[in-house]
Amino acid sequence: MNQRKITLITVPAILLLLASLLGYKIWVTTEVKEKIVAATEYLPSMQLRKMDGSLFNTDSLKFNGQILVLNYFNPDCEHCHTMVQEMFREKSLLQNVDWLMIASTPIEKTKIFSDSMQLLQLENVTVLSDTALVFAKTFGTVSVPSFYVYKNGKLLRKHSGECSVAYLVKE
Repeated sequence: MNQRKITLITVPAILLLLASLLGYKIWVTTEVKEKIVAATEYLPSMQLRKMDGSLFNTDSLKFNGQILVLNYFNPDCEHCHTMVQEMFREKSLLQNVDWLMIASTPIEKTKIFSDSMQLLQLENVTVLSDTALVFAKTFGTVSVPSFYVYKNGKLLRKHSGECSVAYLVKE
């Protein structure tokens, strides 16, 4: 075989192989996203750590019609700091809301953030550490801040990035 025949056979074969790999990658990504959507339609069971080191399980939450906000954050995120400041300004909106702030940073760093932002002053806010990345694995790769709003265990809305507290807690 001469060089030209080899090229005419291998180039289309390589292109077909690349197109197949791309199609497979798209299919796998779609499958993963569909599984995440199905797994988070209702509040998933997750075990996280409170700032005192004790375990917290989402299965222990009681649903009595209140809104539950899962807030994935990072102590170094400026938008996360801004959201906490707004939570204090809009404290009255949080009266009938359970708010879980979840960080994947080491518990010591998360606790420093919690203390410096005085989060214990917010009545229904619980700060949790997730160094095992349970939240990120369950909800997929998430940016900070990210919010997942549940009512009676069912997902109402999700939001990625900074937004108003009023938007998050509306029914």
